[in-house]
Amino acid sequence: MESAAKKCVQWGIALIVAGGFVLVLLPPLLGLLAEAVGPSASIGVGAIELLAGLIRWALIPMGTTLIGAAVVIRVLAPELQRSSETQPSGR
Repeated sequence: MESAAKKCVQWGIALIVAGGFVLVLLPPLLGLLAEAVGPSASIGVGAIELLAGLIRWALIPMGTTLIGAAVVIRVLAPELQRSSETQPSGR
C-alpha cells in the first residue's frame, strides 16, 4: 500500500475511534462535571458542551473521508505510475 494511503487509513481509524469515545463517554462526564461544579459554572459547562458537539460532528465524518481518500489513492496510484512510465523523459 502506498504510504499516503496507509497514513490516511491510520488517521481515519484513529479519528473514528476517538469520535466514538467522545460520542459515548463525554455526555456522562459532562453531566458529572455539571453536578460537581454546580450552577455557578453553567457558562463553562455550556462552552465545553458546545466544543464537544463540534468535535462529535467533525471526528467521525473526517475519519470516514480519510478512509475514502485512501481508497481513491489506492485506485489511482497505479494509473499515475503507469502514465508516468509511458511518457517520454524529455531528453
